[in-house]
Amino acid sequence: MGIDRTSLAVSFITLSLATTAQVDVAPLPSAVWCAGTSFDVPFTATGTFDPGNSFIVELSDASGVFAPGMPIGSLASDVSGTVTCSSWGAAAPGTGYLVRVRSTSPAFTSAASPSSLTLAAPNAGMDGFVTLCATGPAFALITALGGSPQTGGTWSDLNATGALVSGVLQLGMLTGGTYIFTYTMNEAGCTDVATVTVVLNAAPNAGTNALIAVCSTDPPFNLYQELGGTPTPGGTWQAPPAVAMSGVFDPAVDPPGLYTYTVVGDPPCMSTTSTLMITVTQAPNAGINGSATYCPTDAPFTLIGQLGVSPSPGGTWTFNGVAHGAAFFPGTDVPGEYVYTLPGVSPCGNATSSVMVSLNTCAISAPVNMGIQSVAE
Repeated sequence: MGIDRTSLAVSFITLSLATTAQVDVAPLPSAVWCAGTSFDVPFTATGTFDPGNSFIVELSDASGVFAPGMPIGSLASDVSGTVTCSSWGAAAPGTGYLVRVRSTSPAFTSAASPSSLTLAAPNAGMDGFVTLCATGPAFALITALGGSPQTGGTWSDLNATGALVSGVLQLGMLTGGTYIFTYTMNEAGCTDVATVTVVLNAAPNAGTNALIAVCSTDPPFNLYQELGGTPTPGGTWQAPPAVAMSGVFDPAVDPPGLYTYTVVGDPPCMSTTSTLMITVTQAPNAGINGSATYCPTDAPFTLIGQLGVSPSPGGTWTFNGVAHGAAFFPGTDVPGEYVYTLPGVSPCGNATSSVMVSLNTCAISAPVNMGIQSVAE
């Protein structure tokens, strides 16, 4: 059998290429690779490589062992260059990683990189949104972030509210509105940032409770103006017992008792209420003015009986500012205005009415044969 000199020559050439082709990892541009970014691995190719060759970058485990190496990037080339790697693959964050470069044609694997690589993945979590009530307790902003944010980052108050203390928002220092805060997590020079948007709803204000006393003859009034504090307008009123009403109280017809004002809160703010305890005192009834005429020979009569609308008894009478009895005595008392005063109980004032008494022209029957005499006094 003869020797295939052609096959022998090809094998020799291939062996020569494999012997002379070599790949070396150049110094890494950085000792830290941040998650979510790309990383360049430069290499030097010495000798001749097949035109269809690829250079593959491999990553070791965290102890620097390639068992085997994890491919993290490749470049189709037959000369020196840089492989841009976009992901760690399944590697976990940590220190002590090494990289190497392997060629495919001819097959050659470089030594490991002279320096180790840190894989850093700071986690600030995912952007969050939360709605709070201005009267709520202090709120830890990190609880509003999604995902699994690491602790120990730094917070920034983009609106310069001054209400953020060590990542805890002091709601009592803010008014209603929208506020934005950012959380930055830094690890080995790598950063991750997440944002929390806070919508702060103003708490409803129903004012403060009050106790008021009115007189039954007072004019209707708006209950809102009787509340203490600075209540928010636009709430609803309930009259006793839990009956909706307009908020206008008429002492003449509305019942006394506890009136409730409610302002509905914008969630998560709860609705709030305040109350008015209203007492109504009945005004004294002095009746309405009346009039009377008399003859000197008439019998005495009570002045109160000349007033209209059933006045209450127990008042006092005066004539020209001087006290007078409750009865009028014709022939003794003189015509004029007699004033009746009935004392009121606070907050009701006194009630007054009067009787205008006039002397009539009276006919007096005379004895027989003496005729009739007209008398006017």
